[in-house]
Amino acid sequence: MKQLLTIILALFFNFASTVLAQTCGPNCPACSGNVDGIIVPAKSISLQGLFIPTGEDEFGVMGLRYGLLDWMDIGIGFTFKAQKLIWNARLQPLKQNKDNWQPGIILGTGSIRTGSGDQSIYLNLLKSKEFSENFAIGISAGAASLVSDLEKIYGIANISLSFQEKFTAFVNFDGVSFHQGVTWNVNDWFNVGFMLLESKDPAITVNIIKSLFNAKTPDSP
Repeated sequence: MKQLLTIILALFFNFASTVLAQTCGPNCPACSGNVDGIIVPAKSISLQGLFIPTGEDEFGVMGLRYGLLDWMDIGIGFTFKAQKLIWNARLQPLKQNKDNWQPGIILGTGSIRTGSGDQSIYLNLLKSKEFSENFAIGISAGAASLVSDLEKIYGIANISLSFQEKFTAFVNFDGVSFHQGVTWNVNDWFNVGFMLLESKDPAITVNIIKSLFNAKTPDSP
């Protein structure tokens, strides 16, 4: 298992420096499928959409993410305006323990900023806490660096508040800009949301997640 993880990590970071960049942040609902940035469950697919009516760089992004393993998911998408194929991948070397302080760890590649063309590598620590059936909080923080300039380090962070397991309000920081939004879990497999990218450009997000081969989806924090 350790040898397999080492090989995948090596391929992961080598591939990151040679392919097209992602155009969403690590906790953007359109990229990760949720504001907490958790891994898509194994043998499950997540179809995400981001529509930016006033966007200058892009009008929208459509993406498909697949849970390859319990600790790894991969995604591919298409940007509307630049008409480019994009991709991202995430590894979860450590899963959070909800019974104590242990956070989850996500290693990802892509762009940490919406509309960016710079390929980045980032490390994100995730922690969620349920206070009741009606209220939960999720916090993440980490760092990112451009593949083209590893000397530049950017801090990234996200905080989300969930109410009644239906509505989630969040604020995301990508190292330069803030993004605010709210999502609504219509049911177990479909949610929609509204975002303000860089606190000014309105955007609509849609996410559909479906289990394959009787795979189970994780409980939302």
